[in-house]
Amino acid sequence: MNYNRQNNPDYNIVVDVDDDEPALEFQDFATTNPHTGRLNNNSSGSAPPPPPYQAPGATSAAAAGSHSIWHTEYWTQYFNVDSQDVVQRSYLAVIPKDSFLDVYNANPDLWGTFWIPTSVIFIIFVTASLSQSIAAALAGKPHQYDFTMLSFATFTIYIYILSVGAFVYGATKYFGSQPGLLECLSVYGYAMTVWVPISVLCVLPWDWFRWAMVAVGFVSSGAFIMRSVNQIVGRSGGKLHKAIIPLILVAHALLVIVFKFKFFSYSVDTAAPGAGSPTTPAPAPVPT
Repeated sequence: MNYNRQNNPDYNIVVDVDDDEPALEFQDFATTNPHTGRLNNNSSGSAPPPPPYQAPGATSAAAAGSHSIWHTEYWTQYFNVDSQDVVQRSYLAVIPKDSFLDVYNANPDLWGTFWIPTSVIFIIFVTASLSQSIAAALAGKPHQYDFTMLSFATFTIYIYILSVGAFVYGATKYFGSQPGLLECLSVYGYAMTVWVPISVLCVLPWDWFRWAMVAVGFVSSGAFIMRSVNQIVGRSGGKLHKAIIPLILVAHALLVIVFKFKFFSYSVDTAAPGAGSPTTPAPAPVPT
């Protein structure tokens, strides 16, 4: 096509239009990849595959990967909780209103995992010593505090949490689950919460009442442990193996039996009036 400017005949503009050029085409960019942010030309409409399962605490562990385990910065992340967080998790360990692990894995901590068993050790020693001193006072006998109970409670509770928690971690991992070691230890640490009020109530002198309180503690803490372990296994679509269920329950029952007969077992024997020291019979007179 030629166009001649009329006002200036000496100036000509020639515009050539190639009719063989392809027409404009429109492409559908509606489908994108949500993980990479790149355009996805897949028009089948199928959803992208879900991301692989990530073990609890892996994000925080990756964030602290630049710090060595021997530095305080590595452990700071596990103490980033306040008293309200610990109270909430302790409440969920006793009353299963919501999922404990869902709340815990949002911000894993070692604060409650350590301080709750430590508090139980102190309270169980104080209440057991108080009960024995009251029983000795009512019986009219002297009483001496047995500080070996403190070391025995420390050894029993810490070894129970560390050994059984590590066993649950190894067993569930062996049978195909993806647990976290800190997660398993925290389940057993927070499971000790119910023994704080039970230790205080077992000061009362009724043996049948102490048996009832120990049974409540066994059922409450045992149900919390089994529910949490089932949730750990169920995350990977597996089932709790029947071989480890009796071992978990037996270990828990042994701890409760130790609590009952070592710390919550005493009897009150009141001295009868005039039954103090035995009287020595007077010697018979010597005949002269």
